[in-house]
Formats: sequence, structure tokens, C-alpha cells
Amino acid sequence: MAAPRILIVKPTSLGDVIKALPVVDDIRRALPGATVDWVVERPGDSLLALHPDIATVIPLELRRYRKEGRYGAALRGVWRDIGLLRAQRYDCIVDLQGRRKSAIVAALARGPAIGPAPGPSSEPMYHRFYRRAVRRALFEGRDAISVNRILAAQALGYPMPSSPPRFGLRPGSAPPGDLAPAGPFAVLVHGSSKPEKTLSEATWIELGRWLSSRGLGCLLPWGDAQERARAQRLADAIGSAALVPQRMPSLTDWVGILARAAVVAGVDSGITHLAAASGAPTVAIFTATSSAIFRIEAETPHRNLGDAGQKVALDEIRVAIAELLGQ
Repeated sequence: MAAPRILIVKPTSLGDVIKALPVVDDIRRALPGATVDWVVERPGDSLLALHPDIATVIPLELRRYRKEGRYGAALRGVWRDIGLLRAQRYDCIVDLQGRRKSAIVAALARGPAIGPAPGPSSEPMYHRFYRRAVRRALFEGRDAISVNRILAAQALGYPMPSSPPRFGLRPGSAPPGDLAPAGPFAVLVHGSSKPEKTLSEATWIELGRWLSSRGLGCLLPWGDAQERARAQRLADAIGSAALVPQRMPSLTDWVGILARAAVVAGVDSGITHLAAASGAPTVAIFTATSSAIFRIEAETPHRNLGDAGQKVALDEIRVAIAELLGQ
């Protein structure tokens, strides 16, 4: 029997795509010789291109066209994307997203689609696009990485692996020098799409000064104008050891930057999860989301602090960082 060709459908978001990456290693170990392709929204395609075991990355761009109101471009983009989706025949299409949009994408590809059965809060009827739906009882209540691994194992018929998740990202060329300090540095991921996930500026300033006293520079990333302004306020208060990138790094730049970091401390955001996937010692701080579900699981040294509705003390963060730096 020929080695299977498998399509993974996990279009968004950055954190969710990162948490699905371990299924590629699982598949390659369980089904030697399998070819794995992946459908993802841009700019996630540049990140997946760093994984040596993903044969073809099929990019979608519907979200950008919708945000910009460019509906003519969206139609042309859909036509192009459908052509790429249907260029190959797949032995199995695994929808790890479990939404109406992802189920339609899976149905447009050529091959039998399998995905998660809907739950009480799910969009209705999306599972009708599947050849088979995986029973929700098999993964309900599990952390996000385990959910993806269970879904893939159930779809493709191999046992759920007991090994730690492996993300498989390989940094490309070294990032440009203007994006990170020259010497040893920490990354402080202070921003998030939800304000309730963030910590006070005073906490970040004290943490940055403490790291500086230990001989580490502090890189303060940003994703929009508001975050950039906050990053600059933090840097001004921390002192000369702090750096705010003057332009937004690409995802491939971020993998290279994070792989060089001595430690990363951040709230529950895509960059924090990317740090652990890139091999950086990582402290993930949870204040508004469930650490049981969204926690970091990785071979790299890491700590998960806090939980939904909890405050995480500065001393707790410092102790976790000191432990990781000691390792």
C-alpha cells in the first residue's frame, strides 16, 4: 500500500496553529512515509514553511480580504485557493478547527474529511461536511495540544502517542540585528488581543529592571500602535537595557529571535506559545484564560503560572524565571 497523503486543516489563529503542530510529528512516527500538507490563513504559511515535515503549505487569505472589504479580491482569492486545495487527492483530510469555515474548506479538498463532533456551544451542523465525526467525549476537557493529537490519532487510526509534543520548527536565517539585543536577552510578551490577559505596567517595569540587574537585555514586542506605545513606555522606565523593535518582525523572524532568547515571560498570546515551540525557556502567565486548557506543553523548560480569574504576583514570576535560567 502506498504511503498516505494527509491534509491538515487548521487555518487560524496563531496560537491554535502552534498548538496543532505536534500532530505532524505524531503522524510521521505512526505512519512512516506519510506526506502531510496543511491549509492555513496567511501569514501562518510562512511559519509552517519552517517545518521540514510539512510537504506543502496551502495559504488562505479570506480573513484579510474580509477585513479590508475587498470582496472582488476575495472572490478571486477563493477561486485560487480552491484550485490549490484540489490539486491533490488526499487519503484523509483532518479538520482540527471544528468550525463551519474549516469544515467547508475540508469538504472542498479532494478526499474524505474527518473532524470533531459539535458540542453545545459549537456552530450548528458543520459536521455534516465530514465523512466521519470524532466523538467529543474522547477529547472533552483536555488541553488544546492533546485535543489536536487525539483528533489526528482518531482520524488516522493510530494510538494516541504518550511522548511529549514536538513542534518541529527550524529557524531559518538569523534575524536582522535591529530586531533583538546583541547580548543575552529576555523577551517580555506584555501585549494580548484581550486587555484582561495583560499585567500592569508596573509589574513589567519591575520585572524588566530585575532582569537587567541580572545582565539580560529586555526585548518588548508589539503588534499594533497601542502596544507599541506601551512597549516604549516600559522601555523608557526599564532603562537602556530595554529594546523596542522599530518594525514588526515577521513570524519567521520571531522563530529566530525566540530561539536565541535566554528566557521568555509572557501572557497567554501567540508569541508566548511560539516561544515554547521555538525552544525558548518560557514562563506563561494566565490571568483570564484556563491554564488547564491553554497551558504550555513542550519539551523545552517552561512554567505555567496562574489561571482564569487569578492574579500572578511579581515574585512568583521572578522565581519561575530564576529556575529556568538556573537550568
